[in-house]
Amino acid sequence: HARTGGKTLIVVPLGARHQFMLEDGPRLGVDFKYITSDYEGMASETPYLITNYERLRDGNISAEFIKQYITGCSLDEGDTLRSLGSKTYDVFTQLFEPVPYRFVATATPDPNRTIELLNYAVWLGIAEREACLNRYFGRNPDKAGDLQLYPHREEEFWLFVASWALFINKPSDLGF
Repeated sequence: HARTGGKTLIVVPLGARHQFMLEDGPRLGVDFKYITSDYEGMASETPYLITNYERLRDGNISAEFIKQYITGCSLDEGDTLRSLGSKTYDVFTQLFEPVPYRFVATATPDPNRTIELLNYAVWLGIAEREACLNRYFGRNPDKAGDLQLYPHREEEFWLFVASWALFINKPSDLGF
């Protein structure tokens, strides 16, 4: 927001909005506004907006609103992007493509879920899905739809992930 002057949208599971609005916002000195529509987002006096995944996925907040007003977005519990080809993944990848600043936060990425990490890279605009699938993954001949990381590309894949991702295991990783 400070760089662009645009609005910032945080997308959360429905039950998490209170955490941001009542606890995290006041601690950070940020006034968050929960929105359910384009109109509420445009009328908000604070540039820090919150909505839930379903409102975006189901079209209550439009692609035009995102394109015109949102310059930063953060997905809380980004593991909703876990599955390639899911409705949420497809909608969110298209919806947020024009947003210049994107962030994904999750407490649950499993290092063995390499496709989930790849989905984050695609959503963040760092990689193209087909190019990465062809470069790093092969199909499991014993199980349909199961993509496996090529053993000879594993180190290269993790170097790619390390070029854009930050993994924090405990507060001391940040100096606390």
